Amino acid sequence: MRYTELISARDKLLLSRLIFGTGSLGNSICYEDAAILLDYYRAKGGTAIDTARMYGNGASEETIGRYLTLSGCRNHIILSTKGGFPPKEDMHHSRIRPDELLRDLEDSLRALRTSHTDIYFLHRDDPGYPLSELMPFLHKLVSSGKVRFLGASNWSAARISQANEFAALHNLTPFSISQIQWSLAEATPAMWADDTIICMNEKEAAFYTETRMPVMAFTPLTRGFFSKAIQAGIDSPSMDSFAAFKTPLNLLRIQRLQVLCEKYCTTPSQLCHAYLTNHLICGLAVLGAKNLSHLADSLAGSDLILTPEDITFLSAGM
Repeated sequence: MRYTELISARDKLLLSRLIFGTGSLGNSICYEDAAILLDYYRAKGGTAIDTARMYGNGASEETIGRYLTLSGCRNHIILSTKGGFPPKEDMHHSRIRPDELLRDLEDSLRALRTSHTDIYFLHRDDPGYPLSELMPFLHKLVSSGKVRFLGASNWSAARISQANEFAALHNLTPFSISQIQWSLAEATPAMWADDTIICMNEKEAAFYTETRMPVMAFTPLTRGFFSKAIQAGIDSPSMDSFAAFKTPLNLLRIQRLQVLCEKYCTTPSQLCHAYLTNHLICGLAVLGAKNLSHLADSLAGSDLILTPEDITFLSAGM
């Protein structure tokens, strides 16, 4: 397993580059199955579990809290959760407000059965909310010991930059890590039918390349787009749900992915994760494995090294 350090003036975390994602825990994945997956992940060197207050309306956090308590492994896990998610019936109604965020955080800590979260992500942004009010509040969360590092989930690079400039000017805690949608596939919010998310693009990539801020990529396999295209064929009926992703660039990347899969004798999933974890941008992939075979496949490629030439080959445009 490969790792990256998250460092602040007074703290440090060692994050495995493959993060255990928990969106299905407590819903389609029962506690017993979740424990098997988490045990396997840890046995293979995984150190980081990512969840959110809104996953299963708290069911994910409850499942993780139970696991951490029964396994006694809290001190060996880097735990991240997210708060401030909008109401699902109105995704443009922001909850990025101190009272809402504090309520979410306290509910999360109770569910997770822990005194603190190692990373606290703001699950969406409200670009109209003043940083002069938000950043001092977030700094207090860190000073209180309830949060070790701050993260921004689905925030634009420009807004993160503004927040961190304000934090530096006023000696406050900055954002140390970001979580956006990123994969080998060319993707946009419109292609995901969700205009509240941020997808990696050239502008975002320039910021992360320059700052070296780690990016925790969600849906890093584009819900199996490449694996299914290679296994079933791009024109298979099973690919109908991926119509928006069948761009000329993505079709080219399918071909190039196949070339490198043969070169390294690896699976599409392993190579898609390696594309992120070997990128010039400091990338981490949030695993969405729902069963042991998928998790084992992903973790089997955790040490796969790609060359800069491989990354360029995969990501090159038309």
